[in-house]
Amino acid sequence: MSLFAVAGQLEKENRAFALLHIIECRGSSPRHSATMLVPEEGMPTGTIGGGMIERLAIDQAKAALAEERSRLFHGKLARQGPDAVGSDCGGAMTIYIAVYPRRPALFLLGAGHVNRALAQIAMPLGYEVTIADPWEGNLYHPALPQACKRVGGKNYSEILARLPLTANSSVIIATNHQDWEVLEQVMRLPLRYLGLLASRRKAHYFRDRLQKERLATTDRLARLHAPIGLDIAAETPEEIAVSILAALVQHHRQNKSDGETTADRMIVEAAGTATVE
Repeated sequence: MSLFAVAGQLEKENRAFALLHIIECRGSSPRHSATMLVPEEGMPTGTIGGGMIERLAIDQAKAALAEERSRLFHGKLARQGPDAVGSDCGGAMTIYIAVYPRRPALFLLGAGHVNRALAQIAMPLGYEVTIADPWEGNLYHPALPQACKRVGGKNYSEILARLPLTANSSVIIATNHQDWEVLEQVMRLPLRYLGLLASRRKAHYFRDRLQKERLATTDRLARLHAPIGLDIAAETPEEIAVSILAALVQHHRQNKSDGETTADRMIVEAAGTATVE
């Protein structure tokens, strides 16, 4: 299978990967123009020349995938000195590691009006949407996009046990009358984002109860977004969905902005001052 066919399959399966491109080389280098694919899990496809420089480039790609940030890698085919990789060829290479992260996972707990509207606008922005509800009629409402995943069960305890929630997951709670049942179970999870559709009064009550019952640390309570959404005076389900998605995007971008600015500056500076010889 070709490199780009592999990339297409990984993208379809929502699996992260990095493409390693040789962007500069000097002297005796194993390759002068090549691209290699390194998946988050599994074996690489293609080669940028083999040897220690390729092995170290793969390690750099794995680190870049973990950070979800692209980077540059300089390697000098020497045993000593800056960027030395431990070989005797004498050349040097600069490799750009372009990261293609997984699409963000968005779990909508409750398939009512707001979460249905949220599913409709989140999918075009690249979110992988899973909607969960114990009532089958809600799960198969005609307003839900066909492509979103659906998870049902007798109750939310059963449903939550089936959801692949990880540190990369964003969760929005908007159930009919089971918000507390869901909240007390997900508060302990290290989620990327946790939001609760609630009034200020309800949000205050839940925070107070979580604290009194010692179900969440102060740090975890601070990460609970409730009431959820940017304050745009939203009223309709569609307007509320827009405010929630805007808050999700803002949270994601702001949390990455410092690192991305540093990475972008590093790439620009490195490209302008590379010392490959």
